[in-house]
Amino acid sequence: MTMKDIALQANVSVATVSYVLNNVNNQTIPQKTRLQILQIAEELHYIPNLAARSLVNQKTGLIGILVNETPDMPFWKRYAHSSFIQALERRLTKAGYHALLYSLDADRPSLDIILERKLEAAFLVDVREEYFYTISGHFVEGVPLILIDSLIDDKLFKQVVYDFSAAFQQLLPVADSETCLITESFNNAGLNRYIQDSVSLSGENVFQVRNPEELNSVLSLAKYRQAIIVNEFIAAYAEKSGAFGEMAAVCTCGCRELLGAGIRTFEFREDKAQASFDLMSSLLDEPSSGTKKKNRIYIG
Repeated sequence: MTMKDIALQANVSVATVSYVLNNVNNQTIPQKTRLQILQIAEELHYIPNLAARSLVNQKTGLIGILVNETPDMPFWKRYAHSSFIQALERRLTKAGYHALLYSLDADRPSLDIILERKLEAAFLVDVREEYFYTISGHFVEGVPLILIDSLIDDKLFKQVVYDFSAAFQQLLPVADSETCLITESFNNAGLNRYIQDSVSLSGENVFQVRNPEELNSVLSLAKYRQAIIVNEFIAAYAEKSGAFGEMAAVCTCGCRELLGAGIRTFEFREDKAQASFDLMSSLLDEPSSGTKKKNRIYIG
């Protein structure tokens, strides 16, 4: 009998079952749910994997960075990922950790290699919602799993994303039918929805582009006077096309210098890599602190 069997009967995630059976105290789980899981485990005669449980007590200094990628990943996403990874890796190394980078197929993630490592914590970047619990189920109980550029409707997991709502409020005080939003399309549908819901534009004026071909199609429409663009690499591409009379850009890569002086920009004051590292540190130093923090951290 496995945790998956218990999760199916209790109608909860495998991660929730894992937290309850291993008495992880840094997660907020209703008492009714805890009792239900314990009762089902007893009825099914569940025997815990003591070898796996012991892993959480070992300090290896290994931190995983799992990045979900697609074979045709565009240049703007490649740079955004590498920029964040490098910044986070520098902080981890300075603190004495060893960063292990895993590139996952966003459509068919294979995580067997994780079972061979004894990770103290892990960051999961831009994950598809439908594969999240498959991925999280591979982690040993009590190991912090922090989501980056991903929104999951589960309060058990900490999530770090940019505050796009604040950015759009500054760049787009008044929207009209001649204004459009162009943004990269993330693997994580929740983040895509959040971006679209954060701007005061109709759905037909919002374009989430997955590759240069889709971007070129938008630029060829020639029906918008003004464009708000997420990611300065996309903005630089659009600027060269001359498709818009006015442009504004939300900088997500730290490369404002790519854009001309006439383009209005929003640059996030907070450092996403630093915020992610600080969150990991607080969860490792004081596991119970996870219950005191909001599960979503918006970088402004």
